[in-house]
Formats: sequence, structure tokens, C-alpha cells
Amino acid sequence: MKFLIYINMIVISCLAMFPNVVKAEEILLLNLQYKSDKTTTREIQFYGNDIDPNSTSIDDSFSLKIDGKSIEVPEPLYRRLETLRRTFSYDSLSGGIQEPSESIARCNLGGPAEGMILKARYLTYNSEWKIVDHEMRSVFGMAENCLFKELYTPVNSNAREDARGVIEILNTLTLLGYSDSK
Repeated sequence: MKFLIYINMIVISCLAMFPNVVKAEEILLLNLQYKSDKTTTREIQFYGNDIDPNSTSIDDSFSLKIDGKSIEVPEPLYRRLETLRRTFSYDSLSGGIQEPSESIARCNLGGPAEGMILKARYLTYNSEWKIVDHEMRSVFGMAENCLFKELYTPVNSNAREDARGVIEILNTLTLLGYSDSK
């Protein structure tokens, strides 16, 4: 009989720890892609162990990769990226994401279309504010020349500024040579 009690205690302890084990896996949260026509020429990926930007924990962990190479940045920078992504990661704060328009603008520039696309782990909440679905979704596009047409943008102006802030932070890391550090 004591044996069954011990087994139950072990099973209950393991089940209680299960959410922390699942949370420990790092998930892609942000992905900045540098594009030249349809080719991705550089990619910066931000990972975290919790997809919900509205929750924080001492167990939170983050990492960054540039072109597949892990880099280390100060913890406050990880936290800043996590905070910024909140406003453009779901409809109630982003106001939704506008897709690129099909307008035909005249551009006499030759060469490839150059630009950047920021993708984010986009969340769907139910009426009880529980996450019921998530996917990587293009949330912001920034043209480097007039040929680039993938100009996604959040409807909400605060979300647009936060998405632009993320692009600037990640772009600065490449300009500072972080991709060559490891």
C-alpha cells in the first residue's frame, strides 16, 4: 500500500512539473528576413520559451541567431524585444495587419527588389484570454528601394512604431558585427 502512495506522489510531482518542461523549449518568436527579390539574403531569429508576450517569469529564456549562428546580447535587449513584440502579436493591440496593396507604382529603378520583412509569432486568443492558436506571420515590411512591394504593416500606430523598433534593434546588431562574433 505504501508503495502505491509513493508512486502516486512521484506521478503527481512529475505532472506538476510538466508545464515547466514544456515551457523550457525555445520557440521562434520573431524573424527578420532581408530580401533580394524572392531570395532571403540574411535572417535574424529571436527565440523564447513562452509564446505569450503578456506573461513574464524568472524562468524565461531567450536567444538570438543571425544566419543560423547563435549570438549573445545583454539580457535587457532580450526583454526589450519581448516587450515590443506585444503590440503587434495579436489583433486587439495591433488592430490587425494590413496586407501589401496591389497598386502598380511606377519605378524605373533596375535590379532586384530589396527590403526587409519582420515576421512574428501571431496569437489568437479566445474570450477567456487563453491562446488557442499561433502562427508565424508577416507583420511589417520595409522597402529599401521602390521595387520592394511586400509592405505589411499593423493598423495601430503604436504597433507600427514597435515593429519598426524591433527592425532597428535587430538591424543594428548586424551593423555592429554581432553575426561575426561566434
